[in-house]
Amino acid sequence: MRSLAYLVAFLLLMVVIGGPVALGLTFVRVQRFRTLVIIASFSIPLGVVSTFLGLILILNNGSIGAKILGVIGVATGIFAIRRIVRSLRNFR
Repeated sequence: MRSLAYLVAFLLLMVVIGGPVALGLTFVRVQRFRTLVIIASFSIPLGVVSTFLGLILILNNGSIGAKILGVIGVATGIFAIRRIVRSLRNFR
């Protein structure tokens, strides 16, 4: 049962921390395209995982706290993915 509690804690951590960390990585100013690709390789998977796990929390029949955490994860994850894709596309 302890391993299940660790798994749930890890999943909630990925929702709550993954989205804002991915969003924070998008605000880093870079000069080289290679550095931007490295940042994108960390930011996009974090944003996708945060978005999907947040959707699971929202759609699940849980408490209002879980739904709020899910909304935070989805909002920051989608916004981070949009920002990093836009900065990859518009890099000069």
